Amino acid sequence: MIDVSISIVTYNNGDIIKDTVNNLINHIGDSDYRIYLIDNNSQDKTINILKKIKNDNEKITVIFNNNNLGFGAAHNKVLDKINSHYHLVMNPDITIENNIIVDLIDYMNKYNKIGLLTPLIKFPDGSIQYSCRRKITFVDLLIRRFLPVFFEERQDYHIMKDKNYDKPFEVEFASGSFMFFRTEILKKICGFDDNFFMYLEDADITRRVNKVSKTVFFPYNYVIHKWERGSYKNFKLFIYHLRSLFYYFKKWGFKLH
Repeated sequence: MIDVSISIVTYNNGDIIKDTVNNLINHIGDSDYRIYLIDNNSQDKTINILKKIKNDNEKITVIFNNNNLGFGAAHNKVLDKINSHYHLVMNPDITIENNIIVDLIDYMNKYNKIGLLTPLIKFPDGSIQYSCRRKITFVDLLIRRFLPVFFEERQDYHIMKDKNYDKPFEVEFASGSFMFFRTEILKKICGFDDNFFMYLEDADITRRVNKVSKTVFFPYNYVIHKWERGSYKNFKLFIYHLRSLFYYFKKWGFKLH
């Protein structure tokens, strides 16, 4: 059994994926690892780049999907392949600057009741990306989408600004951009729910982890995330977001506020 397996889903990420993988390998330390790159039928140069990356490193496996399966379903492609203590789900737009993976492994080794760790996440300018959230309510989504300059106190509560970000705390909704799972727990809950094509699959899987284990914020190290908020700019992505929202409330029950 290896220390850590890592899955990254790509879709038209030809401009960044090589740097992402090199950056990851350069900061993985002495841990025994396997990297799985799952492509959702990219239409740019991503596929050719992935083939070259695979040929250059025997610890990298590339999976090519014939169509776009979505975020969670693509990550689930590796569930029956991984044999690791821990599994990292990571976005292509994540940058690592230090030994965070080693730190996460050490922390998980100490606290066996934790099933999922979410680290401190920063914007490229170094400011904190408040990515730990409380369970979704309709009011919170409405405010974040259409009234972002109002109800500051309510928004701060949703993104858990009332917590001390210098200390660990339990999380109800962790960001899907960087999720460090105990592999045993990830397999126990059967990975992501394939019914979420994109968006809110991270909210759903956090809730399911918390039914059998704990999700905890890890404040002692960080990653950089270039957060695009695609559904705020692209109508098609906005529709995906709405579909996920309806499915989420259907599954977990509607909560107004």
